[in-house]
Amino acid sequence: MRVFYFLLLLISIAFSAEIRAYYNPGCGCCESYFSKLERMGYRIKRIPVDSSKLDSIKDSLVVPLEMRSCHTMEYQGRFIEGHVHPKGIERLIKDEKVKGVAAPHGLKSARGGFESRYFVVNRDNRIKEVKP
Repeated sequence: MRVFYFLLLLISIAFSAEIRAYYNPGCGCCESYFSKLERMGYRIKRIPVDSSKLDSIKDSLVVPLEMRSCHTMEYQGRFIEGHVHPKGIERLIKDEKVKGVAAPHGLKSARGGFESRYFVVNRDNRIKEVKP
């Protein structure tokens, strides 16, 4: 039964809207992270930008200053900041009350991995820590 739900999840991801990923092309961890998500079925449109443009994008998506990381992804006007675990991305996709998800940059991020915790930012700006 778990295999069925996993396959259903992959199919829903494959037909979901594209995630735009804004990043500095000099950052190697971002490319690795995006590749891992793509292998899981996410559609990532990679958009290299300079640091001032990246800051402007973060400002327009209202990413909290204390949660900013090396890249910002955007899904339907909401943000995915840093190396968020796929469970966090799914939560954002499924729950319209979520304004964004963010993961602090840590050791796993430096190697392109998923961080062991992430934060959910609701539309009322309440923040909740989640450990998948």
